[in-house]
Amino acid sequence: MMAGGGTGGHIFPALAVAEELRRRNAKNEIVFVGTEQGLEARLIPAAGYPLRTLPAAGFKGVSASARLRSLSLLPGGLLRGRRLLRELQPEVVFGVGGYASGPTMLAAALSGRPTVLFEPNAEPGLANRWLAPLVRAAAVTHEQAATHFGRKAVVTGSPVRAEFFQAKPRDHKPPFTLLVFGGSRGAAAINRGVVEVLDALEKCGLALRFVHQTGERDHTSVRMAYARRGGAPGGTATIGWRTIGGGNHRAVAAPRTIGGNRGSGAQAGAARRRRAHRRLD
Repeated sequence: MMAGGGTGGHIFPALAVAEELRRRNAKNEIVFVGTEQGLEARLIPAAGYPLRTLPAAGFKGVSASARLRSLSLLPGGLLRGRRLLRELQPEVVFGVGGYASGPTMLAAALSGRPTVLFEPNAEPGLANRWLAPLVRAAAVTHEQAATHFGRKAVVTGSPVRAEFFQAKPRDHKPPFTLLVFGGSRGAAAINRGVVEVLDALEKCGLALRFVHQTGERDHTSVRMAYARRGGAPGGTATIGWRTIGGGNHRAVAAPRTIGGNRGSGAQAGAARRRRAHRRLD
């Protein structure tokens, strides 16, 4: 059982783990538990996995009234999680963070089922911090996050889907492609920053092809900004949360993120790259 979701940063690592489990044994049965409002409601069925839902919502970055509503959903989410556990009888419950992870993982821990928690961020989110004392093991992407889980933590890195490794290196020639990516829901600060420098880039005479993942909220305004300059990248679909296979990239710490997850992740990633360069030297 895979529990959690909400954003691509939670969903795509879970899909990578599910793919690997199926690759190792095609008879493995995998069921996802999420919410009807998160991205998982669209992405999980599209990937060919069953999705069961429960009532849950976020606590951080929302108004006081929204927090009260989220609190009121907890008993129903926990009850629904217990019912799903009795019905499906999973051998292991794997929590990836997000709204549905909390009640499902809590119900699994209280029932004595094996639980593994995945933390993709340098600073764990609220649900994973609450679950830390209860789970049996924690797989973390960053060494910094391991301190929150003690001996339960194993630094595994982030699971990546197999198709990313099938991408062949390219011989880069003009026009160069610039991927602008602010996470599965986009990042308003990055979107604004790129739009603001389009005129300066145009004056430089650089031949650039933009692939811009805006998120749904800023899609129209960013599309219009490109259209005014003779181009209009289309689509809002998430491409992936990191690049694999030889692309040059720069991590940008987005301001005002909930819990500091993206900023801390960018800083931790930069620290890893500095350590790697020192080892190569």
